[in-house]
Amino acid sequence: MKKTSRRSLGRQLTPAKAAVPVASLAMNTGAEGPTAQQNLPAIRNNFYHQDTPPPIEIIDGSLIVESDEQFNESNPSRFLYQGIARPKIAHIRVIQDNGDKIYEDLNADSSVIQIVWINEDKNATGNVIITDGNVFQIDSDKTLKHSPVKKRRSHRYDHQGGGGKRIRIESIEITNPRGGTTKFIATKTGTGDNFISDEFRLLIWRE
Repeated sequence: MKKTSRRSLGRQLTPAKAAVPVASLAMNTGAEGPTAQQNLPAIRNNFYHQDTPPPIEIIDGSLIVESDEQFNESNPSRFLYQGIARPKIAHIRVIQDNGDKIYEDLNADSSVIQIVWINEDKNATGNVIITDGNVFQIDSDKTLKHSPVKKRRSHRYDHQGGGGKRIRIESIEITNPRGGTTKFIATKTGTGDNFISDEFRLLIWRE
């Protein structure tokens, strides 16, 4: 059942895969002359991120955020989790649960990432929005329960939006700094044993 669902997801994401080289082209072909030279150091620096573990990893299954930094938490109308040590998004990668890389942007400063979740009964949904700027910020519709873990990313934040039900990521939409938008939508599944809990992994390098 799980292998079949992964193949279905791969077929559904085929149009989105084409956006991976397009993101790279937008980064390079949009710059000419002095602008291209100015962008080269940043692009080179971001390539180095490929050889280091990402400080942020978002795991499907119950929408878990793992971070090497503990966030400052506040809840005005939604729940905000902010990191000030490295406020900029440098590099984004999305991996399908079978290990395939389906998106990558090596020059991702000022990107906006919106994650939509859904519970296993499909009667509750919400979103988490990730931005950068003066701070790196995760804006969540529900609280993210913090717990320390003994690993490199020593802070774990579990989304509490399921109301006692399992949740999974339904879609990830990324708007890059060049204005392009790429959206990945998970396969629709049933409940119980047919509920797919592992679809995407989102890796974020910060600087």
